[in-house]
Amino acid sequence: MPERQEVSISSSQKDWGVDVAAMAGSLVHEIKNPLSTINLSAQLLQEEWKDASTPKEQRALRRLEVMSSEVQRVERIIETFLRFTERHKLALEVKSLNEMLEDLAEFMTAKAERSGVQIRLGLSSSLEAFSFDVDLVRQVFHNLVQNACQAMSPEGGELILKTDRVERDGIQYAVGAVTDTGPGIEGDKLERVFELYYSTRDGGTGFGLAISRRIIEEHGGFIEVQSAKGKGSQFSVYLPIERNET
Repeated sequence: MPERQEVSISSSQKDWGVDVAAMAGSLVHEIKNPLSTINLSAQLLQEEWKDASTPKEQRALRRLEVMSSEVQRVERIIETFLRFTERHKLALEVKSLNEMLEDLAEFMTAKAERSGVQIRLGLSSSLEAFSFDVDLVRQVFHNLVQNACQAMSPEGGELILKTDRVERDGIQYAVGAVTDTGPGIEGDKLERVFELYYSTRDGGTGFGLAISRRIIEEHGGFIEVQSAKGKGSQFSVYLPIERNET
């Protein structure tokens, strides 16, 4: 079997980020105000110059259009960053991870099959219900499944959703894994997949995996990724079965 490369994201990495996130959120709000003013001014100038006739006037109008488009792009980037820095208030419920993944598989199957992707389940019957935020964790797995399907398209392939229960450093974790038979992720890219704005896919936002890691860390868990070139990738989500609320 090809050698696998692994990236582990540990919950200890989140401790430093609380004050930084608060400051970043405040800074983003301060930046958004002047950007909105610039964008509005550019749009008003475009309206005034919409009947431009001379080459000079038309060049000026095109520059205004570029200015407005770039300001809007920066605003989208900043809005994404703001969403990333905001901490989630977890709505914890005792639920079954198996049932959640079964529902997600049923929801995603039709779309996946249109891309030639077959979804299979390998859920552990020994994994009991435990406390987690169903909506947020479903968001994480939805993103992982969607990424896996896109990685395999248009060739198609197989996607497996598995669960298990493991112990790490004396802590019991529920593990949900998303495994695909896609092309795999190259080593230099594998180390960066959780970075905000970094994407291995053309047109990708680089937001989904970063926010997924954030959500799982807020649960006290972590995400690991393994990938073998030409064989596929596996993203494993570790959620603590018993949470320490102190």
